[in-house]
Amino acid sequence: MTALISLDLTPAANAYDERIGEVWRISSQEVGEAIRFVRQSLKVITEADEMLTPVIRLHRPAFVEQCRKRLPWELSLYLEHVKTISNCEAEMEARGMRFARSSDAWA
Repeated sequence: MTALISLDLTPAANAYDERIGEVWRISSQEVGEAIRFVRQSLKVITEADEMLTPVIRLHRPAFVEQCRKRLPWELSLYLEHVKTISNCEAEMEARGMRFARSSDAWA
């Protein structure tokens, strides 16, 4: 009975955990999407006063206002994904897991 109590059934600290790699990959992809949305919103905001014709604006004022309101949320998503990537990389380094350090190494 005491032999079972002293048995350590927890996984080794350096074990490969596929879930960490998956979270890292997904967050890496999401960072790209977040950057795309931020750039799109910034472009619409900067083009707010541009005209398509002398009487028609390039973007509707309601859409420009929506982009202004949405921008802080998009930036927070971007920062959250960057934080997740950093945490995953720290965990993978601590476990001795290999991972790509740049997108050039993904191919």
